[in-house]
Amino acid sequence: MKRKLITFVTALLLSGVMYAQNRDGYESVHWPGFDYHQFVRPMTVIGQVYFNDEVQNRADIEVASFVGDELRGVWNLIQPYPDDSDPDWASRYYVYLPCYYNTPGETFTFKAYDIAAGLEYDICAMELSGQDDGYGNPDDPYDFHFTRTEEPTYGPEYPWEPSTNYSGEGMLVVAQIKINGQLVDRANYEVGAFCGEECRATSGEELEDWTEDALGYFAYFNIMGNDGDSINFYLYDHESSSIFPGVCNTTLEMENGGVVGADILGGDIFVLNFVTKSTFEKGIEAYEEDGGYYLIASPIGKVKPSDVTNMMENNIDLYYFDQNASDGLEWINIGDGNTNLVSGKGYLYANSGDVTLIFTGYAYDGDGKVTLSKNAENNPDGSLEGWNLVGNPFAQKAYISQREFYTMNSDGNELEAVTGNSVEAMEGIFVIAETDGEILQFSTEEPDKNYSQIILNVSRNRGNVMDRAIVRFGEGGMLPKFMLNKDNTKVCIPQDNKEYAVVRSTEAGELPVNFKAAQNGTYTISVNTEEVDVNYLHLIDNLTGADINLLQTPSYSFDALTTDYASRFKLVFSTGANNEDQFSFYSNGNWIINNEGDATLQVVDVAGRIMSSEEISGCFSKHIEAASGVYMLRLINGNNTKVQKIVIK
Repeated sequence: MKRKLITFVTALLLSGVMYAQNRDGYESVHWPGFDYHQFVRPMTVIGQVYFNDEVQNRADIEVASFVGDELRGVWNLIQPYPDDSDPDWASRYYVYLPCYYNTPGETFTFKAYDIAAGLEYDICAMELSGQDDGYGNPDDPYDFHFTRTEEPTYGPEYPWEPSTNYSGEGMLVVAQIKINGQLVDRANYEVGAFCGEECRATSGEELEDWTEDALGYFAYFNIMGNDGDSINFYLYDHESSSIFPGVCNTTLEMENGGVVGADILGGDIFVLNFVTKSTFEKGIEAYEEDGGYYLIASPIGKVKPSDVTNMMENNIDLYYFDQNASDGLEWINIGDGNTNLVSGKGYLYANSGDVTLIFTGYAYDGDGKVTLSKNAENNPDGSLEGWNLVGNPFAQKAYISQREFYTMNSDGNELEAVTGNSVEAMEGIFVIAETDGEILQFSTEEPDKNYSQIILNVSRNRGNVMDRAIVRFGEGGMLPKFMLNKDNTKVCIPQDNKEYAVVRSTEAGELPVNFKAAQNGTYTISVNTEEVDVNYLHLIDNLTGADINLLQTPSYSFDALTTDYASRFKLVFSTGANNEDQFSFYSNGNWIINNEGDATLQVVDVAGRIMSSEEISGCFSKHIEAASGVYMLRLINGNNTKVQKIVIK
């Protein structure tokens, strides 16, 4: 996005007259009839607009420049051009404000008009002198701060009567209706389309019902007007007989004969999302020693930490993560409170006191896409390559499908692999990118579960979980081991000379499990198999020789020293996902037989000769002494006989 915006802005600055002509079709709602031809020189100020220190991220706001009482330029807020390389582009609105002057050095003041609220703001804490170079750029926008002294009420007075002063084809609009990101749950809403304060169309008193297709309710209307008119939308609730007390961030530019969103079942659905300003709270407990850290995220898009209630109280730590920091220090301190928190990013936070963080604003209503970075050329050993600290951008629980990730553990001193696929509101997570520019998708809709898993949790003296390793069966990838503090206690599964917190596996076999203690003491490995049907699950302690049947005893306590070698354990398992005729698998020189009750186990060669036959009870381990070749294992359990081919090498 930066490259596109800078190219665009450079063109504007090089030719102020062309810029004005490009905007000649824009007619101000509040300051109509402005003629830039009477002035000699243009200046452009690129900035963001704040009302009472809250950034305004919607299009229905105009900003005007003045010299004394004389209007010198006006423009409304717009979004930058979309670019998937910047996850924050959709949450920002800029004003590219023309300021025309005749003599360099003329002093400009500024006013703003909130179209939705019908309020003018003429108290702006800035004055600028005319200069050819202008002020601000997309990477470092100028801040227009206006003081709001009156609480706004949104929407023109109802009933809405569409103007009949227009003829022509009009513009057909078909829009899915949402409130604060959620599909409306009934039909008795009415949507009004307005240009300024003039009604151009309404959807009627009932929305169209598409709930059987899981698409919710739609508004249909034919908007009349002149090409280039800016169309805003308002929502009337017939159940409560009131105008929705918020704003719609979506605007349209009028195009006679145009069609928007008509193909409901194909392509992208056109959405009108009406949002209210809300508060979102996150409790923070005081830090102790090396704990008490949280991975946090903003649910309202771009906001300064100093504008989040209680965030800057007491002694705090606040960092963002940059794997490619030029000085090799990946944690960037933003504890001064002036660096914005933005949608889709995660932050490391701690406070010396118990506080409640309060975010106040409009809930994020974007598409949930976050762009990841893999590049880490400035990282000395490349160990951070691909790691990204991102955040749930939504103000509610969100989900990530087919991707493993880390959250902060309950003690706030280390990361732990997540056992599910959900991310709480205002929570940050660590993920790894396989390619630069990879897109991570957050969604508020829970996906179908496509995996089962065995979870190994490690605790000390049976306290909180210190670390975990996960064996998953089904779709998805693997999660490399990543720790905030490499000296902490860890458990992981080595694969191809790398350490992993999550591995994918076939339904039977054995896996090495590495363990490294941070201090001497007694530790416990416990297992959770609630989500998978396991026939055989044993943990082998290579140091003591202990063989623990985790299906009978789901935890194992052991003494460990910091000097113990890491390759301490082995996990041997077989799940019910195996073919029902697959009742055995090979492990450490033995064939493990999954069996219930009493049975007869026979080894048969390819000629049908019985090489051995023995009575067994329950699960059984057998070392087969035979020449290399193909054999059959025959398991006879009452009237049920299973046969499985085995290969001896």
